[in-house]
Amino acid sequence: MKDLFKIVIYHKHNRLKAIYQERLPGLPGFQTINKGKLLLTENSIKRTGSYKLLSIIVPTYNDRTKTLSRMIILDNYLENKKIPYEIFLVDDGSREQDRIHQSELPESVKLLQLKVNKGKGAAVKTGMIQANGDCRIFTDTDLPYDLSAIMYAYHLIIEKNLDFVAGDRTLFHSCYDVKLPWIRKIASKFFSKIITLFVIGGIFDSQCGFKAFSGSLAEILFPLLRVNGFAFDVEIYYLLLKYNILIQRIPVKLCTQEDSTVNFIRHGPGMIQDILLIPVRWYKKKYFSEQMISFKKNIYWE
Repeated sequence: MKDLFKIVIYHKHNRLKAIYQERLPGLPGFQTINKGKLLLTENSIKRTGSYKLLSIIVPTYNDRTKTLSRMIILDNYLENKKIPYEIFLVDDGSREQDRIHQSELPESVKLLQLKVNKGKGAAVKTGMIQANGDCRIFTDTDLPYDLSAIMYAYHLIIEKNLDFVAGDRTLFHSCYDVKLPWIRKIASKFFSKIITLFVIGGIFDSQCGFKAFSGSLAEILFPLLRVNGFAFDVEIYYLLLKYNILIQRIPVKLCTQEDSTVNFIRHGPGMIQDILLIPVRWYKKKYFSEQMISFKKNIYWE
């Protein structure tokens, strides 16, 4: 296999962009920095070969130690897969003592910092919009699911041309290597029941923290999102169902289970309010998008 060379592009709005190109260094207009890394202008960007860029978005909040160790694990895993990738770590306004600095992270991990705490939905949205990948995946900071799910979802998005792949812990082949606290099981089932009854019937695990999108879908879907908190997953499912985008669920293997940042007593009422407002916004045409309408037009009688 030919060597893959990482190309780092500094975008005109000071956004650090990372793509990859299957090319030998020394081409006109390219400057070799070190170890095959190339610096080029935005106008020089080209993609060649069959490799597609993978973007991973990881939101974090007040969890410095665990986040740093997990970013090393994630970076090492992806590096061994020999595919082009970028990782966006989005700090959702952590306390000063818990903030992470770019210099502490692996080189492939790009840090995005929100000035104030807005919520998991806002953090994921920020990362998805900044990302460049043909396949864009978000997962939780503690990397709770077996990392092989990443490559499986990447295969479904890139090779099978799917646009949305989501982990589902209720599927038959999903399994747990760790035991969930009973209170969390009860709260999760209650929350799922509310969602099924009032918003998205037939989806039994909207809150699984592993979801993958094609780059083309992410570009037009995430700017529409209005929910900043934990209920943003429900908003995603609702819009995909309304716009008739195929939903592919996959089983997941839960390998680790850290303390959840969701407190159902503190966050529960707000989450329920966010969920109930989603269909209200839809009928007020707050989610209207010509791009989503034409994205996967399914008018078979024309």
